[in-house]
Formats: sequence, structure tokens, C-alpha cells
Amino acid sequence: MLEFERINNVLLTGMSEVGDVLLIRQTLSNLIQVEIRVNGYLLDLITIKPKKLKIYPLVGIKKNALILVQEVSVGLDMTLENNRTFRNFNFFRRLK
Repeated sequence: MLEFERINNVLLTGMSEVGDVLLIRQTLSNLIQVEIRVNGYLLDLITIKPKKLKIYPLVGIKKNALILVQEVSVGLDMTLENNRTFRNFNFFRRLK
């Protein structure tokens, strides 16, 4: 099972700035591949190990944006024009 939550106005660890973060929890016992979409556009594909928590600062994503995090099933919709160029944008700065 995947759980995700947007938390606003967090003091980012190791940085002296406040920002929004996306928390993704993976509670299954198997390795899964996950897609992250904002307003329908694919932003990232990640692999999450069993029982892990991932944290992403959200950079330039409005508070009212629709964020979806879901396991990749059969195939992946890469038809939207922005999906081919999404990596040119710095939406996420991965925290270690």
C-alpha cells in the first residue's frame, strides 16, 4: 500500500529555509515502481524498497495542485507533450 501526504511550511533539514514536502510511504513487503504526477503530468518515476519513506521538497508546485502517487501498472502514459520534457524542470530536489 502507498500513502502520500503533502505537508506545507516545513523547515527543511540541513537548510535554513521553509518549504513544502511530499512524503511517500511504502508499506508493502515488495519492491515497487511508482509514478508521481502533478495535474496529470508525469514528474518522476521512482522505485521504493519495502517499508520505506521517501521525502521530496516540492519546488514550484502550487498548493492547490493535484498530486497523484501510484504504483506503475501495465504500461505508462507518456503521450502528453510535457511528459517528454518534464526532466528539464526542477520540481523535486531529493533529500537524502
